[in-house]
Amino acid sequence: MHTSRKSCPDCKRTLTPIQIIDKKGVGITPHGVLEYTVSEAKPSMWTGQFPVEGKVHAYMCDGCGRVLMYAQVAE
Repeated sequence: MHTSRKSCPDCKRTLTPIQIIDKKGVGITPHGVLEYTVSEAKPSMWTGQFPVEGKVHAYMCDGCGRVLMYAQVAE
């Protein structure tokens, strides 16, 4: 999904893949791909982590600046 050509729903110009930077943590924090889970998911009692359902890819329109995000289900 991340490499497919996409167009802006507003102005029909090209959407360019971008990376959303979260700024959490202190110092140099490695940034990864955004992930998502379902709204009713509970964190693991062992790790405290939520189960990952898939990845989220962000795109920005090179014309109007609109930012869109698309989910990709984990395989």
